[in-house]
Amino acid sequence: MWFFSWTSLPLFFKHKILLKQRNIELILLNNSKREHLFAKIMGFKSFFINQNINVCEHQFRIKPAEKKYDAIYIAAAKQYKRIHLAKLIKRLYIVTYFWPDIRDKNGKWDLHKFEPAIKHADFNNERIDATEINKKLNESKCGLALSKKEGAMLAVMEYLYAGLPVVSTNSIGGRDLYLHPDYSIIVKDNPLAVLNGVNNIISRNINPDIIREKTLEIVEQGRKKFFNLCKELSSDNNEFPDYEQFKSKLWGSPIGLESNRII
Repeated sequence: MWFFSWTSLPLFFKHKILLKQRNIELILLNNSKREHLFAKIMGFKSFFINQNINVCEHQFRIKPAEKKYDAIYIAAAKQYKRIHLAKLIKRLYIVTYFWPDIRDKNGKWDLHKFEPAIKHADFNNERIDATEINKKLNESKCGLALSKKEGAMLAVMEYLYAGLPVVSTNSIGGRDLYLHPDYSIIVKDNPLAVLNGVNNIISRNINPDIIREKTLEIVEQGRKKFFNLCKELSSDNNEFPDYEQFKSKLWGSPIGLESNRII
């Protein structure tokens, strides 16, 4: 879910009314405490359960690879992603996608045309799959999160599962839940601060296994919270699966909940 705020209300009030007419209660799972409290104040039934619990830890893993890039940014070709803030990072890779699907005369995506400030950066000019994304992650020293506002930013989880520390600007939307100070740094939203943040986090030489393990601990807490909510809402607690069965069914597949990948 995109950041839940005043602009969200007309649509969600409409859904709430339509569902109530069918005797269905609308329940919101909000990505941050701020959104959760706002939703409750506005009269919605809400739980603070971040959507990033659904990102697949099996697709994004730590793999041995030569580090070709100082930073990687998984970001749609959209202004809100503020890709230009990475312009001072010399060894930079952008995993991108375009919607609308705008292509050049050769049928390729042209990120350099979209954002001339990062003309030195490498990027994918067509869609790449999770295996290729994971390869690029493992060829990079850290991940970037530069938007000011969005949803929980699924890409942050892809960085962390691959053992990458994260350089982020201040943001709203829920990604900060997973950005522990042991393996992340929050910087001001200007190119020099982003560059300094990258240099700082790289110099700390953080163990990638620790990053992944701590992230999985936070995810496990969220998944158990979601399990308990589903069990509470179930009409037959006696037949409800135990947590391990529930976890395996929802998140145990090698490709996880495929539709929840950022790309």
